[in-house]
Amino acid sequence: MIKVGEKIEEIIKGDHEALFCLSRGILNLSSYSRGIHDAVEKATKKEVKLATIIMALSRLKRKIVGTTPLLQEVVVDGMTVKTPLAEVVFEKTSTTISRLPIVQKNIKPKSDEWFSFSQNSKAIIIICSESRIDAVTNCMGVVPLLVLKDLTAIGLSINARYHSRPNITFSLLHKIAEREIPLAEIFTTRDEMMFIFETKYLSQVVEIFQKD
Repeated sequence: MIKVGEKIEEIIKGDHEALFCLSRGILNLSSYSRGIHDAVEKATKKEVKLATIIMALSRLKRKIVGTTPLLQEVVVDGMTVKTPLAEVVFEKTSTTISRLPIVQKNIKPKSDEWFSFSQNSKAIIIICSESRIDAVTNCMGVVPLLVLKDLTAIGLSINARYHSRPNITFSLLHKIAEREIPLAEIFTTRDEMMFIFETKYLSQVVEIFQKD
């Protein structure tokens, strides 16, 4: 059975603006409680008094007041930049899947180049140096669905101590989201997080993480 307090905390943690206001002591608890009352009763499958919701929010407020909920302070140990890059997208078919080993065999990027590929249910996405676009296309043997040029990748080195902490990826993404910078792709490894975006945003992204 879902506990009332747990459901209330789940609801407000999914409402970032309300959670921030709660942490700053400026959320109208009575008004917010009325707004989520039906959702709490539906989830817990029982009648819940409005006062119960207010009390649960009050307890959570005392717990998080003065903090920035969901966000962690993350120290970036290093930053690398790869540019100019391109994103080449192919339709995912039996033919294009069979050509991937040929691409890997023939495209031998230098140590300072970026080359990666990923798949979803409909497409194969290859990120490479702009100078490799023709080679990739020739190896795949089909016309790409999309080619995006003038992209840049920034790789952030993250210390192993963050591996067991929650919200690390969210905390770094939040810094970019605050600047309303669109991302083309995100890649993560055990000790690095990589963001790919239009090169025109490079100075802004560098500024964000140099401040750290």
